[in-house]
Amino acid sequence: MTDFNILRKRYSDVLCGRGYNGKKTADCILQSDERTEQRLVQLGGRIEKAITSNEPGVINATLKGILDISISFSQNNSQFYHNKNIKNEIFNALNTLEKVYNDTTVPKGNWWYWEIGIPLSINSIFTLMYDYTDKSQLKRYMAAEKHFNDRIKLTGANRLWESVIFAVRGILLSDSDSIKYAISGIQDVVVITDSGDGFYKDGSFIQHDNIPYNCGYGRSLIQELAPMLYTFKDTEFEIKNTDIINTWVEKSYLPFIYNGRTMDMVRGREISRYYEQSDFACSRILSAMLILTELSEFDILRSVIKTHLTDSFFEYASLFAVELAEGLQEDDNIEPKEIKPYFMAFNSMDRAVKHGNGYTIGLAMHSERTAAFESINDENHNAYHTSDGMLYTYKKNEPQSDFFWQTIDLQRLPGTTVLRGSAVKPNINASGDFTGGCGIGENGVCAMELISDENSLTANKAWFFFDKEVVCLGNGINSTDENETETIIENRLVTDNSRFTVHGSEESEGYLIKGAYLDGSHDVGYYFPEEQEVNILREIRTGDWNNMSIKTDGKSYKGMYLTMWIKHGKKAKDGSYEYIVIPKCNEEEIKDYYRKSGIRVIENSDSIQCVKKNGITGIVFLKDKTHSAGGVSCDKRCVVM
Repeated sequence: MTDFNILRKRYSDVLCGRGYNGKKTADCILQSDERTEQRLVQLGGRIEKAITSNEPGVINATLKGILDISISFSQNNSQFYHNKNIKNEIFNALNTLEKVYNDTTVPKGNWWYWEIGIPLSINSIFTLMYDYTDKSQLKRYMAAEKHFNDRIKLTGANRLWESVIFAVRGILLSDSDSIKYAISGIQDVVVITDSGDGFYKDGSFIQHDNIPYNCGYGRSLIQELAPMLYTFKDTEFEIKNTDIINTWVEKSYLPFIYNGRTMDMVRGREISRYYEQSDFACSRILSAMLILTELSEFDILRSVIKTHLTDSFFEYASLFAVELAEGLQEDDNIEPKEIKPYFMAFNSMDRAVKHGNGYTIGLAMHSERTAAFESINDENHNAYHTSDGMLYTYKKNEPQSDFFWQTIDLQRLPGTTVLRGSAVKPNINASGDFTGGCGIGENGVCAMELISDENSLTANKAWFFFDKEVVCLGNGINSTDENETETIIENRLVTDNSRFTVHGSEESEGYLIKGAYLDGSHDVGYYFPEEQEVNILREIRTGDWNNMSIKTDGKSYKGMYLTMWIKHGKKAKDGSYEYIVIPKCNEEEIKDYYRKSGIRVIENSDSIQCVKKNGITGIVFLKDKTHSAGGVSCDKRCVVM
């Protein structure tokens, strides 16, 4: 027979911790109490606004504030623990909000709040406050939830959210059928798919049909799934097929984590949210993994998680996750797992990742499978070129880019080839049908057929990843537009004291160079197999979140950037480029780098792009016609390593 008290207790653990005493836990509770003090000050005004506006976003934000207060009320080391006045504040607020959230309310505005956001908060509040709850009020709120959504019907992370709502509602109402229905919905998500939303065999995660979303909606999915596994472990509702979740962790989450951050190229429109940046996303994913380690089959994750824990993790993690993390850090029997260099191509979502010694690179492309970018709900509206071959380079010793998206020139993103000042339609798949990559060990090659749907620009772009560098080739760069066509080598947020050295001569509009070096905390090198005319700009840029979204924190930001680009001219014809990025090096290595490195660009034509290094060869065959390069012949378009 099901003991619903045990299920409520476990879910309460997830929400407010189990009472572990440690310094970081105490700091987390102090932070939670400070947040609760703010929520209490705001509560009256927010409730009034929720009632008068009947806007779901306002109701949702109000309930999230009440949840924060309920968490403090339930934490036994909180200054608000079981405070009678706080309890009265919570239930008075719930009594008032019944006026706008009930089983006769006609929904307006964003459906997500009514069906998912609001119920998630309501269920968590009643889980924590269950022993003090008027059960008739509980039933009214549960009836309101069913009024807005009485069945599980969506896909991906949205389906998981729906299932969690049915599961926790079943716990609160002691309704086994609701829980069984929820578990069925969860099991529908815990699969590998080959179309639509969900996880793919190669580690890709897609949401909204065509958006790479491992650390966006994928983050939300595992963030909600892990508590369900913990809550229902060793019960009749236990979730099966957990081997797949281990595969997700290895192939769909860990590749996109570096130095306490997740890669923005798999966060969709969330990159434009000032309140959910990459360190927040990473903290939540690692928190979910920590909860999974409470199940014996995920114990192996402890050493992996220990490797990735940083100070920023504790800033955003829940108390339960902080308790688990602090215990993990104090356990000397668990050694952090060494991360060895590797390359992975995620062809189902047109992404690639290279983890090297002291750096990580992410490559964002797009094709007929994926959209160039997502922009809905007034978010991410200028992210036109974020998948036009953008090359993200991450290093531990560099300053954290907490103001990158607010201040970056979005027309000059590193790795991209663009028409200056051009825009792209959001949410629709591109036209190119030849995008993808493959690899061996830490070596990989990727190709992208760039075809703009908004203008005449076309190009063949390729990247060759080796142990120390990435060789970037482009050809067939053509346009009939009057706008200047540019390939952006670099647009890097730099420290004020960094020094940039050019090995070459100054020309009329730029520099004719063989190599360049960025020192300070960067230590990044650039090399050109043939002398290349490059434009260089070092500038201080100011901006705010309106650079990408109408939602802003009201602050202004400032950052210094180093930008390098190649001009292909107006109405570009048969443009090309060849350059090498060395993410970790010293200035001495840049001198005569091409000869010493063993790299050879064999061909960069409209038929073949081919690079060799010390017996390793990457080839892109661009035409369905027999061609040979690097000792390989092929009669179809393909990518070979």
